[in-house]
Amino acid sequence: MKKVAIMVSSLLLAGACAFACACGEIELTANDAADLMQEDFGIAVKKGDTEMKAAVDAVVDQWVQDGTMDKYFNYYSELADENASPTAPDGLKLSWDLSANTETLDMYTESGFAPYEFVHSEGYPVSDGGAGGDAYNVAGIDVAIACQVAENLNCKLVIHDVAFDTIITNLDGATGKALAAAGLTINEERAQEVDFSSIYSSSTLSIVCDKAKNYTKLADLDGLKIGVQEGTSGDLIASAAIKPEGHSYENDDGETVTVKLTSDKTEVVPYKTYAAALAALQAGKIDVIFMDKVPAQLLIKNA
Repeated sequence: MKKVAIMVSSLLLAGACAFACACGEIELTANDAADLMQEDFGIAVKKGDTEMKAAVDAVVDQWVQDGTMDKYFNYYSELADENASPTAPDGLKLSWDLSANTETLDMYTESGFAPYEFVHSEGYPVSDGGAGGDAYNVAGIDVAIACQVAENLNCKLVIHDVAFDTIITNLDGATGKALAAAGLTINEERAQEVDFSSIYSSSTLSIVCDKAKNYTKLADLDGLKIGVQEGTSGDLIASAAIKPEGHSYENDDGETVTVKLTSDKTEVVPYKTYAAALAALQAGKIDVIFMDKVPAQLLIKNA
């Protein structure tokens, strides 16, 4: 599996892989799931849309090769940390004026996945305004990529903030230029419905839990209530692991590895957002949250 090296902010990674904070009566940590492979992220476009794929690849490939992607990752990781006040590196573009363009590029995302996309005043406005009709801005790596693609195509950017498990459906139903960007893991199931850009980021799945429990493998979660966001890799993998055949993948040596959770007490509990899952964990309704590493770290830091 190809992997893209991302230089994560020292603010996030200094000292250790596990991050903890006092949240209510428990101290939370985010531990890598050591029995799983690293996953790769891509921007999704409609199946067969070679023009849009080429436009996205042009931005992604250049930013990965010249180090711009690392700079965005570090900047937005710090910006998403409510306790940090980051300064953007010289030359890093953080705003795009697309108002004079006439054609539209629709972006489908879900704003609760920092540093890829998150609500922040420094971001790009969400045209849909949310369920209550209130306007807000979304920032993040995926937003920056979409803005640059829109600028290159002379398009306005229209951001649709939707439920994560509806992103692909919304993309498929789009009638014009469109992409989906929400920290989407490239996998066989999604690749049957959409085409993916080049890999622009990679992540390890992590287990958010009480530090005293210190779960470090998916297999450790047998018999527990596992909180996930609907439709995410954490949801798909945990849901597969509780089935008789388990979750299987091919490791770097070409060997097939299978992880099974066999206890009849194991339960995968889906939530619409990670914020809802965090509230459930703090209230003792679930035992862990299963999610991507850096968003997990930021979720804990901002809890």
